[in-house]
Amino acid sequence: MASPFRKNSGWSQFALVFVISVVMMIVDSRTSWLNGPRNVVSVALSPIQSLASIPSAIGRYFTSSLSAEPDLQISYDNLRNEYFKLKSESLLLRTLQEENRDLRALLAASERLKEKITLAELMDVNLDRDNHRVSVGLGIGDGVYIGQAVIDDQGVIGQVTEVMPFSSIIVLITDPGHALPVQIERNGLRTVVHGTGSVSLLRVPFLNQNSDIVVGDVLISSGMGGRFPNGYPVATVTDVKIVEDEAFIRVTADPIAKLDRSNHVLLLSRQAQTDAEKRVEELIGESN
Repeated sequence: MASPFRKNSGWSQFALVFVISVVMMIVDSRTSWLNGPRNVVSVALSPIQSLASIPSAIGRYFTSSLSAEPDLQISYDNLRNEYFKLKSESLLLRTLQEENRDLRALLAASERLKEKITLAELMDVNLDRDNHRVSVGLGIGDGVYIGQAVIDDQGVIGQVTEVMPFSSIIVLITDPGHALPVQIERNGLRTVVHGTGSVSLLRVPFLNQNSDIVVGDVLISSGMGGRFPNGYPVATVTDVKIVEDEAFIRVTADPIAKLDRSNHVLLLSRQAQTDAEKRVEELIGESN
């Protein structure tokens, strides 16, 4: 006759593993104790990740060859040129209009921040309804940091939320838990865009009935919060609906960046420069 303890041993092992898993998830969400072991596991698994990415890399190679896309160097040059164009057209002009050069030099105004860019290739994409994240093949050794802003050649992609030795995780602006301070390019009205879980839709909540916003308005990063520099395109307003008995209007927008089509992204690194007058002259030189 079979022992009842033997029958229950499988369930006991399952229950033990389940309890351990729950405890580890709680510890990971509330403390940083597991960051070290996670980095060790990430290093140990990096060869397996590299092997797993070989089929997709081969597929991308043949796809790019068949579609006659430009090589990586040309793509990088185009992205870099687009970056400087966006900077000169939005960041530079807005800054020069709002700030007085002589006054800044006289009062030794606070340091501006200048962005440098790093090109990164996507390794993995996760676009389920509750989780919009991608991973890139750059990590701690490449200077990537949590909170780093990420763009493509069209607009804002998202920001870095996790950094490991050889890879990093980026949360997209369409993630349901993500919010980004923006302003309307046309009139400077500040607001916030929230992710919806749809890669093609953003919400713009908490705008009063008399807010000056219309379909077609372009939303750009406002620079509030210190994560994203100001002036980068984020979304285009697609619908403005006024509902009776509601305090706020319902506004939706489409992301400008190619969130589900980009193979490469740009990571913005911010470096302080101390000479205010020299900074303005450099910005003027870039616009010419």
